[in-house]
Amino acid sequence: MLRKGYKTYSVMPSEEKEIWFRNFAQQYNWESGHTETVRLAFHKKVAESYTNQIYKWKQLWLKGKIPKNINTKVWEDLQVNWGKQKTKEKFAKNAANRNSDRGGKGVFVPNLEACSMSSKEDQLVEANGGNLVDHVDVMREAYTNKKTDKIQDSLIRDVIDLVQTKNAELLASQPMNSDDDSTAASTNLCRIQINEMVEQTVPKKKGRLVGLARRASSCPSSSQTPYTDPMIMEQLQNKDERIEAIETQNATILAALADQKKTNNEIIDKMKCLFRDEFQ
Repeated sequence: MLRKGYKTYSVMPSEEKEIWFRNFAQQYNWESGHTETVRLAFHKKVAESYTNQIYKWKQLWLKGKIPKNINTKVWEDLQVNWGKQKTKEKFAKNAANRNSDRGGKGVFVPNLEACSMSSKEDQLVEANGGNLVDHVDVMREAYTNKKTDKIQDSLIRDVIDLVQTKNAELLASQPMNSDDDSTAASTNLCRIQINEMVEQTVPKKKGRLVGLARRASSCPSSSQTPYTDPMIMEQLQNKDERIEAIETQNATILAALADQKKTNNEIIDKMKCLFRDEFQ
């Protein structure tokens, strides 16, 4: 369905993106009120996949190879873009930035290959049974060398060590609770607190959090309304509903007991009338 070799998904005409979404929509069903939410999530995911695919094709191009079954027009457009002097200069600048010593912290060394940070986070969530993971888990997975099992980037390593130390102190200060819901909520709160620690610790560069590929403006500050985790809110809501149900049940039982007591008193009064001598 790719008509031209667009260098990024963002420059693809909106009408072509809509065609892609409609083809996707034919395979799945959802409530009509959620269409816009699904559309936004679809384009975000496709943008990541498109970037990864372009990267893989470019690596083949650098080796003088051609991808199998690729549209000739698409391949020609991509080669023109990659061959532009402006593009070469941009790659050279990016390479120089990656090779800078960053104030003594050494070369920036990620281990993501062709995977984005958000895609890596999605993979970790899926591997964790759909449960959310914190920034430290994502950073550790993204920057750990698979051969040496060590984090090569000293800046990222320092951030993770500092946050883990703070987290250990936080856990040590919290009281133990055996209740399952309380434990789950505590774990979830801990994840939020870890994320806040990371966001406060990592350096900011050009409006982004280094090592997270997130905009600093998207992270709540102390002056902003604190983030409320949906899972915790759901658990609190469930507790409120259970408490309300118990209170309703208790009220029903008390009303029934009151009625029974009234009935018993009426029976006793009738018995007294019928058998006066026995009740003297």
